[in-house]
Amino acid sequence: MNLDLLSVSVMTAVVATVAGSVFIAETLIRRDRGAGRLWAVAYLSGMATTFSYMAWTAGIGGAFTIASGNALFVCVPGFMWLGCRRFNERARTLVPPAILAALATVTFVSALVTVPVQGSWGGWAQMSVCIVLLFGAGAYECARRPMNRVRSAWALGAVLAAAALYYLVRVTLFLTLGPTDAFFDSWFGTISANMMTVILTMVAVIVTTVLRSTKTEVQRYEWLSDSGVAADGILLARPYHRAVDDICERAGWRQELVAVIVIQITGLDEMEAAFGHVIVDRIAERWRSAVRRFAPAASSVGEDVDGALSVCGLAMTAADARRQAAAIYRGCVDELSGLDRGLLPQVGVGVALTETLGYDAERLLAAARIAAVDAARSVEASVLIGGVGGSRPAHR
Repeated sequence: MNLDLLSVSVMTAVVATVAGSVFIAETLIRRDRGAGRLWAVAYLSGMATTFSYMAWTAGIGGAFTIASGNALFVCVPGFMWLGCRRFNERARTLVPPAILAALATVTFVSALVTVPVQGSWGGWAQMSVCIVLLFGAGAYECARRPMNRVRSAWALGAVLAAAALYYLVRVTLFLTLGPTDAFFDSWFGTISANMMTVILTMVAVIVTTVLRSTKTEVQRYEWLSDSGVAADGILLARPYHRAVDDICERAGWRQELVAVIVIQITGLDEMEAAFGHVIVDRIAERWRSAVRRFAPAASSVGEDVDGALSVCGLAMTAADARRQAAAIYRGCVDELSGLDRGLLPQVGVGVALTETLGYDAERLLAAARIAAVDAARSVEASVLIGGVGGSRPAHR
């Protein structure tokens, strides 16, 4: 079957438009402000690129259409690279966007100047060099920590690396053989490049969709850490539980009082369904920050099961432990009440003390969890003491 350039251009435009539109629509629905938003711009640039080239194939626009398509094409790997940087929580400086803007501008100007002289391939070599650099930078970013700890990122890195390798070979053959060579035209010409674009686009959309679903603000802390401490300074669940074991063991030797406090918030699922995950992300960030800020300085703060947070440390008396728990509760409420939209999730705080439950860390954590859940559901008390006889209000 022989494919003409216009048919292949239309096919590429349809695939890019459908795939990109799905990703962009999901970005708008999710109100994504992270890497997904930058990837959506990349797909939007790809859609605009295909329409520019299709317009040129149909004889519309001339040099300006080709120059615009080339510059938009450079933006595709550029925004993929910026999205990968955002996914990796790199420092948000103006240097990477400035580099992308400079490369796109050089591509546009070179095509606009050389197309009237060299024909439709004018400025193509400059564009390909920029594409190779940006695709390579995106693949390199996928291989960096913490992104390389996510399996789906390997597939995205492979897609970007394949695209960089393809255009590196293509531009090398273009400069050595020329665009009129039969081998170049058959295997690396415009039609084969469009087919390659269709394949890579379909794979990239699937992979980036999975990646965006993997990384949310609520879940991002564990995979960002290699040291057992999350990005916001809170211990991950496993090292925190080990720390609680150690504190309880050493306190038992001296018969010192240990307080385990669990902080639970509820209603996030309903808020996400109503207002989107961005609001839930903001609530989770404020909540985690507040727990760490208002916990005693000498205590350990870490993650517990089911998304709860926990604080473990020494207390002078049971009343002192209650005051610590009440201070954490008030700090959380004050921080969360400052959010826009007037949304305030239910906060429950449970306390377990070694004077009633002994120095078994798991028993203390379990009692504090039950008390925190009861407190979150209670309308009478927001801080409850867990114990053998069940939860009770933490009043003096």
